[in-house]
Amino acid sequence: MPRRVAVGSTNPTKVEAVRRVITAAWPGAEVTGHQVPSGVPDQPLGAAQTEAGARQRARLALEWAGGVADLGIGLEGGVDPAGFLLSACCARDRKGRESVAWSLRMPLPPVVVRAVLHGEELGPLLERLGGVAGIGRGPGAVGLFTRGLVDRTQLWQMAVAGALAPWLTPQWDWFSSPAG
Repeated sequence: MPRRVAVGSTNPTKVEAVRRVITAAWPGAEVTGHQVPSGVPDQPLGAAQTEAGARQRARLALEWAGGVADLGIGLEGGVDPAGFLLSACCARDRKGRESVAWSLRMPLPPVVVRAVLHGEELGPLLERLGGVAGIGRGPGAVGLFTRGLVDRTQLWQMAVAGALAPWLTPQWDWFSSPAG
């Protein structure tokens, strides 16, 4: 049962999503945000870059928490060149065990995908096109395109809960070899 969880971000929607899931699962657990580099471009393209960013953020959050955290959580948003919003979460413990989960994969408008593929970052692009200041620290693309039916914190909560499945239900022996 984790007592301290380090999040590889200080973005309020990401930290709040982790806090909601962690405190629902383990009341009294402490959640702290840490600014760590993702190791991927500012605008990750594709599932591989998005997942790599989440994995690095989880690992570095755990390291930068000074050995006091039980779990590190990394969250990374990306854009699939095929036209979808991607949201990955990685949970990592001090034994080096990791679990990655994904949240809602939703389509993005072609004009947005084209601009991202030409080098624009999603957040600033949507601020400009959608007229929503601070969108990346607020409703996000998911909030904009679902007209608030799903907000960014909810989007991240799904990925966090999924990534935490091995620690929530350890009786399933998640980290054993699938071949054995």
